[in-house]
Amino acid sequence: MSKLFHVVASAARQTSRHDRAIALKGTLLITFSAVLLSLVLTSIAILVAGERDWLSALVLAALLPLLLLPPPLYLVSSRLMSMDRLNHQLQQLAREDHLTGLFNRPHLLSMLERELALSQRHNYTVSILLLEINDFTQLLDEYGRHTGEKALRLFADCIREKIRESDLFGRFDGAQFLLVLPHTNYDDAARMGEGLRALTAGIRLTSQQPGETQPENVRISAKIGVASTENSGRSINPLLNEADYALYQNRNEGRDRTDLPRNNI
Repeated sequence: MSKLFHVVASAARQTSRHDRAIALKGTLLITFSAVLLSLVLTSIAILVAGERDWLSALVLAALLPLLLLPPPLYLVSSRLMSMDRLNHQLQQLAREDHLTGLFNRPHLLSMLERELALSQRHNYTVSILLLEINDFTQLLDEYGRHTGEKALRLFADCIREKIRESDLFGRFDGAQFLLVLPHTNYDDAARMGEGLRALTAGIRLTSQQPGETQPENVRISAKIGVASTENSGRSINPLLNEADYALYQNRNEGRDRTDLPRNNI
């Protein structure tokens, strides 16, 4: 909410240099077109009426648009550009997680519902992976918020580089992420989960606490729960419940794996 207020307030206070540059280009183009049109119409009128003082008429036809159009046109154009930029930023805020740049939970769930509806219509399988950074609360307590945020960004970037363009990936809740895999069955999703788990296990980051002379290397890892429409149907809640249960089992049993027995929900 504070980030949304900041965007609105900053856009309301000032127009950016980019907005002013585009507004100026548009103003010059429209003004030039208006002057040209005014000269053409005035010339036609002079020819029809036989005006003797044609030079004064042409000068007046050129000066009027130059004097009257640019100031209000520039002000209106710059404000419209600022509003368009603000609208784009608000659209991004509505669907993106501010920390990782991934889809946020509401947008991700709406995309998942849409994907499930499409899979019902075209009869294909959808699987999901629920990924969670291990012991994230302990990491925050030991190394602080800055290191925790760095871990979330690195984790998100590591997975984002390895998934398909058709996959949907977002931050689900805290240190949990949701990956939606269209046209992917349970076994393939489980294998992909194992690969991503092994990949994220290689993530290292440094953290230096106040008073320490040397930064400390921090290793993060993840546990993953798999679910598929093969088992839970095409309703969003049973699908998420299956993935959450698989993740819960892995978390409680301390198993760094994803291939749990399938749950028929």
